[in-house]
Amino acid sequence: MPTHHVYLGLGSNVEREIHIDMALTMLEEHIAPLRRSPVYESASIDPRQSPFYNLVAGGRTDLSLAELSAWIKDIELLHGRTDSTQRFIPLDIDILLFDNLSGLHEGIELPRAEILNRAFVLYPLQQLAPNLKHPSLGTSFAELWRQLQPGPPLSTVRYPFGVSSFHLAVQAARLPLPSDHQLAVI
Repeated sequence: MPTHHVYLGLGSNVEREIHIDMALTMLEEHIAPLRRSPVYESASIDPRQSPFYNLVAGGRTDLSLAELSAWIKDIELLHGRTDSTQRFIPLDIDILLFDNLSGLHEGIELPRAEILNRAFVLYPLQQLAPNLKHPSLGTSFAELWRQLQPGPPLSTVRYPFGVSSFHLAVQAARLPLPSDHQLAVI
């Protein structure tokens, strides 16, 4: 079965740590090894929304573009994402790059246009793949970052990757830990 190289943009502005961590765990089912950038906090494009946590993750998958897109939509639905007009977004996952595809494929415009004009997408992408070239422009992502006009600042988040699934499930369900329960991370 052929493998494909993929980069995804992830964002959340609701219970951000929970949704990002759980999504990364789910993505590891079909993307391996899953590499990820640091997490950044950025202001929402819509000033009425809460700030977002954003990062880019990449790796190899044997899913087709259509299968990957459907699987990502399922992950978003599991996290409460209902449509693109939601004010508070538990989880947003975008396919930024899929191999070297350029143009409209399976109803998805590739590479994703936001790469070129959103610091919260381009900066983490160029951290993971500085020498990789934009499929349409032939320019490296590091060079595209240098060319990007300054925008709203990004703040690096000290992010606790690898929080235990049990603890995340408890937080997601908003249940207190039983007083006699000892939580250990191994």
